[in-house]
Amino acid sequence: MNHALHSPNCLNASQVHIWHAQLTPPEAHGQHATMDLLSPHERTQHARFHFEKDRHCYLVTRCLVRTVLSRYVPQIAPQDWAFEPGPYGRPQITNPEPAAQALRFNLSHCDGLVVLAVTTGREVGIDCENTSRPAPLEVADHFFSSSEAQALRNLPDAQQAWRFWELWTFKESYMKARGMGVSLPLAQFSINLETPAQVAIGFDGIADDPAAWQLWQYQPRPEHLVALCLQRGGEAPTQPVFWRFQWPDGVEKMQVSATRTSDG
Repeated sequence: MNHALHSPNCLNASQVHIWHAQLTPPEAHGQHATMDLLSPHERTQHARFHFEKDRHCYLVTRCLVRTVLSRYVPQIAPQDWAFEPGPYGRPQITNPEPAAQALRFNLSHCDGLVVLAVTTGREVGIDCENTSRPAPLEVADHFFSSSEAQALRNLPDAQQAWRFWELWTFKESYMKARGMGVSLPLAQFSINLETPAQVAIGFDGIADDPAAWQLWQYQPRPEHLVALCLQRGGEAPTQPVFWRFQWPDGVEKMQVSATRTSDG
């Protein structure tokens, strides 16, 4: 076995690494999630949050991105990573080193959890939601495709909240992988979840190919649902590698089974 393929410091073109970190109280992060790692712009953004919990979340997520990226390109210190917003606001790496330019990453956070997806040479999107909160089912009729909204309404009432979160996380992960966010019309692509343990994506009005994307869904905790969307990089399907990050630099490989996949 090539152990380098399973190292949190090694990332090759056939992999996507998914990092998990808890959003614990500020004292649990000690001095490791620190303002010293943030750029002047990030410090300004941090100060704009009104609530302390939002400032803390922003600090942890930015420090996690910087710390994890430096595991793959150790010649760049966490505080030296440079980003600029793309055309739709998504952060892009501007460090000139070829290894840094090859990296692609995407971040999501919800109550209690931060997830960070990192890969090379292709686009990736990730979304997490805490499903213990009420599902805004009214969103489906206004923003989902007609087939998604109808499939949701056809379910028993007790199953609708879970299905909403499944659809929402998959749709968010695709939009983030495309780098266009909410500017991408939600109603012009559909997530099909009719087959157990599988997911399929289709397009109606968006110029894209379903075969260009791989999708996964999993639950790192009972209350957390995560969806991942990855641009295909070859004929062979990619399998995610899951890591748990604990401050300051503790790393543990996670055994995670997909609850849905497009390549099932």
